[in-house]
Amino acid sequence: MKHYKFDLDKKNEYLISPSREVKASINNIYKFNNSFGIERNWKHLDKHNSIKKIKRLIIPEHVIMLTSFLTETNSHLKNYLIYIDFGKYLKNGNTIEFEDLELDIIIKRDSSFEVDDMDELIDEFEKNHIDKRDFYRILLESIKIINNFEEIGPVKYLKKELGKDVIDWLINLG
Repeated sequence: MKHYKFDLDKKNEYLISPSREVKASINNIYKFNNSFGIERNWKHLDKHNSIKKIKRLIIPEHVIMLTSFLTETNSHLKNYLIYIDFGKYLKNGNTIEFEDLELDIIIKRDSSFEVDDMDELIDEFEKNHIDKRDFYRILLESIKIINNFEEIGPVKYLKKELGKDVIDWLINLG
């Protein structure tokens, strides 16, 4: 499981995963109603080096974090519009932490979407790395989101749920 820490005062994003620890400088921070948008250049790692820029929508009162990428034209991620991570937040002043609980939904540029890593969520739950309350909270929220995506479309639902300006900011990578 990955753990993110966003220090909004120092403008740093930290990522701790089983394979690496990364610190990246945040270029811009935006305050929306109940969320924060961060924008930064991509830090080259061992994979996904076709990414140039990244935007994240951090929503401490929710169980999701949304990410969009500006990629090179030949990137295998070029068709991704929004990547949704499910997890839990801890907020302490201007420091926000997000523990990624493995379940993801990928919204593609053609408005299709796919659920990813459900098996990893279940494995982590069975290993007692995710408590029962968080597990069921993630499942219930993912079902709600998927049903709304199927009913009105992913981007339309996110704009309705999180705000048109917020989602327009997230997907405008130019």
